[in-house]
Amino acid sequence: MSFRKGDKRWGAPIVIVGILLLVLFGLLTVMLAYTPIQYGTVGLVKRFGGLTGEVFEPGLHWRIPFVDQIVTLPTIVQSYETSDNPDMSGADFTDYPVTAQTVDGQQINIKYTVLFRIPPDRAVNIAENVGRIREIVENIVKAHSRNLARLWAQNYAAEDLYSGEGIFTYEIIVEEALQAEFQRYGLLLDDFLVRKVDFDEEYIRAIEQQQIAQEAIETARYQSEAAEYEKERQIRLAQAEAERTKLMAEAEAERTKLMAQADAERTKLMAQADAERQRLLAEAEAYSIETRGAALERFPELVQWEFVRNLQSVQWGILPSDGVTPLIPLPTFEE
Repeated sequence: MSFRKGDKRWGAPIVIVGILLLVLFGLLTVMLAYTPIQYGTVGLVKRFGGLTGEVFEPGLHWRIPFVDQIVTLPTIVQSYETSDNPDMSGADFTDYPVTAQTVDGQQINIKYTVLFRIPPDRAVNIAENVGRIREIVENIVKAHSRNLARLWAQNYAAEDLYSGEGIFTYEIIVEEALQAEFQRYGLLLDDFLVRKVDFDEEYIRAIEQQQIAQEAIETARYQSEAAEYEKERQIRLAQAEAERTKLMAEAEAERTKLMAQADAERTKLMAQADAERQRLLAEAEAYSIETRGAALERFPELVQWEFVRNLQSVQWGILPSDGVTPLIPLPTFEE
């Protein structure tokens, strides 16, 4: 009888606990089925140890609880960088510089940056053949970039990588070769950037001395060219001055010639004017004589009048005694 009473006493709590467990299990199942994918990533569905080929884009997705697992891969640009202080770098993946030897035997350290991405449509293939992001960087990005950077540096002289166009062609060639390697795995190469190539201190000093010597040679050449230019300039100035003097002399001669011609023309014109004046005076005098002659013919008394007019200033005169009658009485003088 007590056994039955005990069953009734513990039965209700057991049922309640069972219900709670079922509710918790349901909530856990729902939570496990709910899968958010962050932007800049994709989710690969893993079921029973293998990828199903389904790719979850950023957003909310549902999966089979306790069966499906999600492998996340980034799809945004990732950076792999080599530098002297990898711990101080802000790149996604860091490493030490690549050591290489140039064609002329110089040891160099190459510092570069690789920018790459995982295409969402190739994420499954990359994950199955390479692995997750760590394996991708280690087995593809790091391995191939360091190898190609070292190999192609051996085709260049140290001077080409120290300065000039060589560093640009080197960067382009390594980028093209690295892009071909990335394509084999479905990885995208955004850029390969050579930040700096370090040389031994001894080589740097030798290059600096060479540059100083070259600059001295260039300076001497420029000075020589400047002296030659100054000499040529002085010659041209002398030629220009001689030409100027010649032109001025020709201009002065032409001016003198024109002035002489002008003076001759002026003299000629003045002579012509004087001759014309004399002619006019002669004509006037002839006309006056002619006019006076005609007047005398018409009026003979004018002769006596002229004679008397001209005697006004005469005090005395001598006349012939025979039959001459004075025209005017002569004054007598008393003793």
